[in-house]
Amino acid sequence: MTRSRFPAVSPSGRASNAARRAFSRVLPVGFAVVGISLSMALGHLDTQREQSEEVANLAARLSGVRGALEVQLRAAFAEAEGIAQLISADGAISTPHFQAMARDALKSLPYMKHIVLAPADVVRDVYPLPGNESIIGMDYRNLPRQFPLLQTARERGEPVLAGPLQLEQGGRALIYRRPVFIDGKRGVKFYWGNVSIVADIDSLLQSAGLRPGSGLELAVRGSDGKGAAGELIWGNARLFDDPQVSLSVAVPGGVWQMVAVPYGGWSNLSLFSSPLFLFALSCTGLFSLFVAQLNRKQRQLELRNLELRQSQAQLERLAHYDTITGLPNRVLFQRQLNQAIERGHGLAVLMLDIDGFKQVNDSLGHPMGDLLLQKATARFLQELDTQDRVCRLGGDEFVFMLQGAQGQVSHQMRALLRCLQRPFDLNGNASLVTGSIGLAWSPQHGEDAASLLRHADIAMYAAKESGRNAWRPYHPEMTARLNQRLELERNLRRALEYNEFELWYQPKLDLFSGRLEGVEALLRWRDPEHGLVSPGEFIPLAERTGLIIPLGERVLELACAQLAEWRANDALPGTLAINVAALQIERSDYVTSLACALEAHGLPASLLEVEITESLLMESQQQACAVLAQLQAMGVATAVDDFGTGYSSLAYLRALPIDHLKIDRAFIKDLPDDDDAVAIARAIIDLGHALGYRITAEGIETQAQYDFLRNAGCDQGQGYLLARPMPADALRVWLQQNHAQRRPAAE
Repeated sequence: MTRSRFPAVSPSGRASNAARRAFSRVLPVGFAVVGISLSMALGHLDTQREQSEEVANLAARLSGVRGALEVQLRAAFAEAEGIAQLISADGAISTPHFQAMARDALKSLPYMKHIVLAPADVVRDVYPLPGNESIIGMDYRNLPRQFPLLQTARERGEPVLAGPLQLEQGGRALIYRRPVFIDGKRGVKFYWGNVSIVADIDSLLQSAGLRPGSGLELAVRGSDGKGAAGELIWGNARLFDDPQVSLSVAVPGGVWQMVAVPYGGWSNLSLFSSPLFLFALSCTGLFSLFVAQLNRKQRQLELRNLELRQSQAQLERLAHYDTITGLPNRVLFQRQLNQAIERGHGLAVLMLDIDGFKQVNDSLGHPMGDLLLQKATARFLQELDTQDRVCRLGGDEFVFMLQGAQGQVSHQMRALLRCLQRPFDLNGNASLVTGSIGLAWSPQHGEDAASLLRHADIAMYAAKESGRNAWRPYHPEMTARLNQRLELERNLRRALEYNEFELWYQPKLDLFSGRLEGVEALLRWRDPEHGLVSPGEFIPLAERTGLIIPLGERVLELACAQLAEWRANDALPGTLAINVAALQIERSDYVTSLACALEAHGLPASLLEVEITESLLMESQQQACAVLAQLQAMGVATAVDDFGTGYSSLAYLRALPIDHLKIDRAFIKDLPDDDDAVAIARAIIDLGHALGYRITAEGIETQAQYDFLRNAGCDQGQGYLLARPMPADALRVWLQQNHAQRRPAAE
């Protein structure tokens, strides 16, 4: 009996081998089935993603249209607030005053038709009158279509937006109804009537971007602010049947509803139109061919090389990308810039700083500041080509590397500035910022990354100094000016150490009697080498470097020492006014410094007046108001300098702890020939007196200016016509020569 050369295989072993072979045959098929299923799932997800992106993009565009519409509505009807608050303060408004304010408003907004004044809800006056004569004397209580909404405004004490309405004098318009209340006896308010602004609705909506050709089909409803319950205002009503993208627009006294669809309808997406599905299906076929050949240990090794590459990629990202915006950081950008320079292609390096970012951080908090950076980054990326690069250096500074001709780069820079000018919606807070850009070309302005970045940074600061919201190319003289500023800063520090500063004084006269009522202290720097240095040169530098704080303390000391000397010699010229800078309020205990200076010289607080600029009040409202209130409590008079340049609201101005308003010289220089300057000056004087303030005009240089201001009721004046700034000795001589002060001859 012969034996087999191989040992017999047991039944259990054969079954095991058969099972393994069967598994080997089935595994690729099973993988293919699973792969196809996953491919279909990925394809569906991809089409859903594309649909979601289409909806999201449409929602973003509609949100931009809503923001523009709300801005136009606020701009259109803001003028009624000024008229209403003036009536509330004075109890009435004259016809010339009303018509002057209305005329200015209609000049600025072409879609405004007319403004109506209706005491006791009866039309008394309308501007312009031609074409509107028929509504004079009209009683709103006899208009059943209009009076209920006006009555609602009165009951709520808030403005409402009526319309669209068919006007008595013809045309279709929106009407802004502003109820006006006047303080009566014992603090009781009573209803005076209403101020109405009528705006052409079609022109207004077109100004906000609701026009054909935008790539969107839009519709708006909600007449009389009733939202979804209101009638159609603009567009195709069928869009409201099944809206996928709908937003509410805030209007006075209610809301509108706005919907949109893409022009031509939504995209028709299918599974086979998804690149991801086709790619996944192809990969499934390839992997099915090789899956039987894979080894478990090899797969584990590949996975380990992958749980490692991901870690390395994450570390690489943390080392080279900004965590807030996701952009390359300084390290990666410099590497990219050096590589581009080595390739020898001409390129432009842009340094951009967001103007107003600090105010967003300070007023809304750092999370909203981060959100602004993220939204600004998204706008930047939309304006760049594929070969361009952008990084965030830190804070609100971005740097760009652009490749292209000079004309193309100039176009992109203007586009970057424009994209920042659109309002940013920060979780319901509308924020307005601008940008300043500096430009450096390679190789003209530098042959390495460090030089290009430095020169672009210098040019960016030149753009800021020119007024912001602008761009400037680098010039070598900018570096020279920078070196001059550095030398000036060194000299300024030396001047503080060696007491090279002195105060000059400009008299302030009563415009009716000509009497001297006080002087303003103006800082002068007498440099031992260059003589008198203009304050326009060293004051801005002192503010940028923080030296304004010790410089302000020196002004306090010099002013109080001079007051003490005048007081001892019985030669006080009246109240001494001194100026305070923003950094003195923000970074020092100014009230304590002033109190210590008064105490050191034994002076009463009533001899000092502190002037603070209106722009500082707007930038640091709470802190500045708190300081002014403390100064008033001490007995120090307070004044707002350069009034009219800071855009403060009437309601805010009424609550300020101030005694004095100084009209900025920009509104004085064109008097009395310029109608706009005349209207502004009269408005400031009337408003200031209504609120109980004394009014001083700065920069009076002609007899005609003096006569106009005196006749308009301005209290005080200063300027070259009356007296120039002068040292203390010259002021003493001037006082002796003008002992019996007389105003310049007005007759």
